[in-house]
Amino acid sequence: MRMTATIDSTGAVELDTAGQITRENHSTVGDARRSVMATAKTLAEQTSQDTQLHIDDPSGSRTFLVGVDGTSRQESPAPATVQAPAESVATVEPVASAPIESPAPVESVESVEPESVSAVEPMVPASVETAQVAATSTAPNPFLGGRPSTARTVAESEAAGSRRESLPSFVDRPEVDAPAQHGWRGALNSMGLRLGPSAAELSQRQDEAAVSAHWAGPRTIAVLNPKGGAGKTPTVICLAAVFARLSGGGVLAWDNNNSLGSLGWRTFDAGHEATVVDLLGRTEHFMTSDARVGDLSGYVHHQPADRYDVLRSDDRSGDQERHMVTGDEVDRLHAVAAKYYRAIVMDSGNTERGANWQAMIGHADQVVIPVKSVDDAAEGASRVLAALHAGDPHAQELARNAVVVVLCCEPGHRKTKAKELADEFAPYVRAVVTISYDRALVEGRVRFSAMTPATRRAWLRAGAAVREGL
Repeated sequence: MRMTATIDSTGAVELDTAGQITRENHSTVGDARRSVMATAKTLAEQTSQDTQLHIDDPSGSRTFLVGVDGTSRQESPAPATVQAPAESVATVEPVASAPIESPAPVESVESVEPESVSAVEPMVPASVETAQVAATSTAPNPFLGGRPSTARTVAESEAAGSRRESLPSFVDRPEVDAPAQHGWRGALNSMGLRLGPSAAELSQRQDEAAVSAHWAGPRTIAVLNPKGGAGKTPTVICLAAVFARLSGGGVLAWDNNNSLGSLGWRTFDAGHEATVVDLLGRTEHFMTSDARVGDLSGYVHHQPADRYDVLRSDDRSGDQERHMVTGDEVDRLHAVAAKYYRAIVMDSGNTERGANWQAMIGHADQVVIPVKSVDDAAEGASRVLAALHAGDPHAQELARNAVVVVLCCEPGHRKTKAKELADEFAPYVRAVVTISYDRALVEGRVRFSAMTPATRRAWLRAGAAVREGL
């Protein structure tokens, strides 16, 4: 089996596995190289065949032979013939960029043994600039006390950096490369062996790494479906919990609902009854330099086990007049949220023509569309997706980058109705994730730890799919 990986200077990877092209993003070239190597080891193990892995990255080209036992060795390159130019001029030719094919169609993701789903824009590897170092009769000779040529110094420094980049690091080992910790492999490792992780465990580690990685600046995730009871509230809660548990907090779940939103009912209170209305009276203060992050505790409701905060909607009922949040007020609240939180997950409510809904769309970096496995919820999702496609360029980009989450209403829906809906939405969005039926999501307060391991794994995959679009 042969694999070819092309890695550019940003850490973007194009992986060709026997003609099948996949793409993924990493924060550094080193991370991308290690991920490709881990994939080659998994492939060799699964196929019981040695894998020949060729890597092209900014530091050069290398070929490795990855064995079925998890070992790898670099194959010796053919000796290159170097011919010196007639003049004393050394020229480094630019490295040609490998052609990159357009992204492959997105496939739906099941909650068991999920596959990574992403559509990464092609990244063109940076070319190596041509450097010329000319030796003249008047150039100072470093061996006679003169200063070396600046161009030569730069070229030698860059060459040294390239050599260091191509060498392995013996301390910077990513968590995904650690020995197996689960299943029969983990059990044997606890007795002194050192077996690599299975494909399922490796996939989970990669999703955990994606979700736990911090990004520069705050990001806003809007959870949309105009149909009530479509699964928006559980989706907001579970995505907030996934990001907060793995990335160290700094996550706000915000109920942007003008009609008795249920986010406050399905999460724990913090010993007070503050809602969005109370915070609106203090937004100006929280934008000043005198404001303290701890003061927000009186306006949001912290979830101790799942580590995120909840901003409740105005839930007054009866004869009291409910406050209808305007677009300008959403802007003020969002400015405060973006100052104190790195991830903001917003429940849209059910009124897509409302000013608060439209303001939320303007602030969104990513939309998630939940769909319960019934036709009316699917119709609501289809309509909101069509509305985004018909909107301004920002809304259209949100639609193209959307993630659909299909939640099973019945235990037997995953392989029937849920699969049918996932297949229907897949061509129109970036990713689809299916969540199996779980009683912990049906009613009452939602706690991440109360869900089954399979459900928690599916929500992790959903979080990773969302993270890939931020």
